[in-house]
Amino acid sequence: MRRWSIWSAPASKKPKVYDVLGKDQRMKHQNVTVAFNMLIAELETALKDTRQAAASATQQGSYDEAEARLDEARQIERFIADIRARQREWTALASKSRSNKTAGRSRLPRGERTPEEAYRLPILRALVAMGGEGKMQTVLDRVYQEMKSRLKPVDLKPLPSDAKTPRWRNAAQWERQSMVDEGLLRSDSPRGIWAVTEKGRKYLADHHD
Repeated sequence: MRRWSIWSAPASKKPKVYDVLGKDQRMKHQNVTVAFNMLIAELETALKDTRQAAASATQQGSYDEAEARLDEARQIERFIADIRARQREWTALASKSRSNKTAGRSRLPRGERTPEEAYRLPILRALVAMGGEGKMQTVLDRVYQEMKSRLKPVDLKPLPSDAKTPRWRNAAQWERQSMVDEGLLRSDSPRGIWAVTEKGRKYLADHHD
């Protein structure tokens, strides 16, 4: 039986880190988080398959093979733990960078821009209405329809760094990442898909506005 390797896996199974990061040379914090989650998901699948192979070998009396598979499973477990540790370090770094970026960007008068947390409930309502998950663009379209009467003029203006993206959309995406970090949205959903968790559903039920 061939041992599993992340690099020997079929192309369709490999975590497409470079696809996730995109062509932009600047590190996109949200995309790096997605890459970590994809890698961990692939490794957890490999761990499950390896454990099943060990159980099968044991049932067939191939004890050397079973021990080899169990040893491989232990290695994968250590690898997952290491990746999770690196992910926590990245989250802390991204949070610090985000704070610095917020402090360093052109300051708007207090109250002129809609705060990111204002998008939280509309995002949750949109996802629940869509059955629990949906494409980012569709979710944001629903969020906009709910919030358009409350958005401020500056929210509709494009970002200084991206003329195609209005400020409100960028703020909603940052809030989505905060919701992922807090467990309100799934961290392992496919790229471009937003999905609510049970914790997110409970949060919505507890916070009617």
